[in-house]
Amino acid sequence: MSAKDDIYIAAIELFSKRGFDGVSIRDIAALANVHFASIRYHFGDKEDLYNACIAKHGESRLVSAIRFLEAEPKSVEDVRLRLGYAIDDVFRIHNENPFLTKLLLLEVESADHRADKVLKKTMIVMTAVFAQFFKICQEKKFINNNLDPLFMAQSLMGILHHFMRTESVRERL
Repeated sequence: MSAKDDIYIAAIELFSKRGFDGVSIRDIAALANVHFASIRYHFGDKEDLYNACIAKHGESRLVSAIRFLEAEPKSVEDVRLRLGYAIDDVFRIHNENPFLTKLLLLEVESADHRADKVLKKTMIVMTAVFAQFFKICQEKKFINNNLDPLFMAQSLMGILHHFMRTESVRERL
């Protein structure tokens, strides 16, 4: 792994556990086992690194949504398969790096709105991909057209958000 990857991993873990204000560049450097100047070299300041971490997760979810939902579905079964694959991939991404998902959830719920620009480039676009998929499915009469496609996409994102947010409670109980 490269120093840049080590920095990502350390930053994501620390930001997800302590929040933006609870982490210093030196904390990240220590966990990544790099000199703090490496962080500035690869990312800039702490806020740039934070946004890069959020972007990393958002971009992976956007790529996943595009991969499974961009092509027009051919049948109801195709709709089910594509949507199932897209949802499974969200969980795959979550399971591969739960710290990254926790960081995104913290940011989404934050009052600081520090990463709004990054979220607009990734998560909002991802929601639009889902909405467009639902709209095409309605036009082809594969799904009922009495709900707004954007509402369906936002509802699905909310359900996935809730599921990931409550995972620790489910495990405990």
